[in-house]
Amino acid sequence: MHLITVIPVSRGIGKDTLTYFSKNNLPVGSLVPIPLRKKSGFGLIIECKEAGELKTEIKSLSYSIRKITETKVRRFLSDSFIESCRKIADYHAGNVGAVLSTLVPKTILDESANLEYSIKEKSENIFYETLLLQSDDVERYATYKSLVREEFAKNRSVFFCLPTTEDLLNAKSTLEKGIEKYTFTIQSGLPKKEMARLWKQVVENPHPVLIIATGQFLSIPRSDIGTIVLEKESSRAYKMQTRPFIDIRTAVEIIAKESNIRLVLGDSLLRVESLWELRNPNKNMAYSELSPLKFRSLSTNLSEIINMRSPQDMKKKEFALFGEKLKSILRDTAENNQHTFLFCGRKGLFPMTVCSDCGTVVVCKNCNALVVLYSKKDLGSGSKKNLFVCNHCGERRDASELCIHCNGWRLNPLGIGTQKVAEEVQTIFPKTHVFIMDKENVKTHKQAVRLRDLFYDTPGSIMVGTEMALSYLNQKIENSAVVSLDSYFSIPDYQINEKIFHILLSMRDLAEKNFIIQTRQENTKIFDYAIKGNLLDFYRDEIEDRKSIGYPPFVTYVKITIEGEKNTVKKEIEEIGKFLLPYELNTFDAWNPGATTKYTMHGLISVPKNKWVDKDLLQKLKSLPQYCQIKVDPVTLL
Repeated sequence: MHLITVIPVSRGIGKDTLTYFSKNNLPVGSLVPIPLRKKSGFGLIIECKEAGELKTEIKSLSYSIRKITETKVRRFLSDSFIESCRKIADYHAGNVGAVLSTLVPKTILDESANLEYSIKEKSENIFYETLLLQSDDVERYATYKSLVREEFAKNRSVFFCLPTTEDLLNAKSTLEKGIEKYTFTIQSGLPKKEMARLWKQVVENPHPVLIIATGQFLSIPRSDIGTIVLEKESSRAYKMQTRPFIDIRTAVEIIAKESNIRLVLGDSLLRVESLWELRNPNKNMAYSELSPLKFRSLSTNLSEIINMRSPQDMKKKEFALFGEKLKSILRDTAENNQHTFLFCGRKGLFPMTVCSDCGTVVVCKNCNALVVLYSKKDLGSGSKKNLFVCNHCGERRDASELCIHCNGWRLNPLGIGTQKVAEEVQTIFPKTHVFIMDKENVKTHKQAVRLRDLFYDTPGSIMVGTEMALSYLNQKIENSAVVSLDSYFSIPDYQINEKIFHILLSMRDLAEKNFIIQTRQENTKIFDYAIKGNLLDFYRDEIEDRKSIGYPPFVTYVKITIEGEKNTVKKEIEEIGKFLLPYELNTFDAWNPGATTKYTMHGLISVPKNKWVDKDLLQKLKSLPQYCQIKVDPVTLL
């Protein structure tokens, strides 16, 4: 009898390792089916000992050890990949098993008994370096195609990593031309059998291959991968919003370094952190340029900033959604069979409702977040009905209510939402086809693709959308316009300027004829930089602002979040602060702290640049209760 120690490949297990009995001597580094609570799962074997040698220790245990009944093991993870997962787990203060469950698809684990793997020796002359590529989409993809051809000529494969399914499909159509037989696009939405079939083809193909996939498939066992390309490097979609809260970009860097593979980071505008690292190399990280970085984005369209607080607009009593310039563009769209995209930063009719008598803001009764006013058609009567909807927890209620503070009836909706913009377009141009793409109206990827294609196939049409729409609009159109973006500047997020600038650059790149920005924010440099495609001055301003305040890349943030009953949460966060000493935990309420029954607080630790991973702090963080959410390099602090 043998005692087997495994790392459970699961996100829901709080322990790093579990112990089982087995009648067989199972090889270290293999995956084996194991019982996990009332279910089954997989474990990565890290130790196997004769049970007879440990009789005394076994008898002293306060729990019984379960048995592994299946003896067939699977070995398709390289030692370098397993070591990478350990380092990824440490960086994110998580468990190795949770990292494995993220980077090894469950479908592949389930089908692994039917898949044959052989660990091959690594190809020669492959070495690690990190190269940056910053240019417009056309030039960048031309570089990628050349890079793939070079790697194929050297008998090496390429892993092309992207953040979303739609990004994969767009990249596939460009990169696979001429090498269709050796290009494989894999994503989590595929049927199980199809995913297993593609995985097997990728692994067994004797020719170098181009793998276009999300970070979930970084575990594909091809030992000849010479380059990993991380495209759309600035995308927030790389950051997982659920445990183990991995940033795929960090995971890719660790895997490339541990496996000694070249890494290319590409985007139209790379993250501020990456650009800073290029200019400030250190012993842990040194970036180089694949080709000279482009800090000027060129465009032939007519780009213009429209000040909606101009004297003419201020004289008007009513609030105007569209200026005269935008109305003219919308008119041309209908008359000349063009296409126009209107960006709006918020969903619904109005993103905020305030009592005109006492100033109380209407909030969700469950979680205390701001509610959004929507208009929905009543299925019974056919008439429209206004609803308050919480986009945080999903609560919906009738909008015909009084102020909860003063009982007043003058609830005033504020701000601009997609539904309001679409209604305004229909009012001014009733014969125009108007489409809305936001998360309220489009729930699935298939719906988004169908709506996008219908928009392109309908001459003279207008699409109103949020940031979600920009990832689906993959063809140039005549016009794009920002109807409302000013509310973004009020979001307490240290990366918000970078996010706004990316949106504006995407909008500018989308339009062939006209790109306009409507704003009531005067003297905002970021709009001027976007109109001129001035990436360098934007970077200089942004890095100076972050340096003066002490934001990343000058520090690394570790955020701890607790939810629950208000008094309990406050007491627990205080105790955690004492436990983590001498590390200082700055505690504060969440931006939407929640109602009395579900209160949220954060604790923030600022680690000096290049001091993370701090082993002492990591040990303390890993010993915190499971209900504590720990995020390293959080997307937002509040």
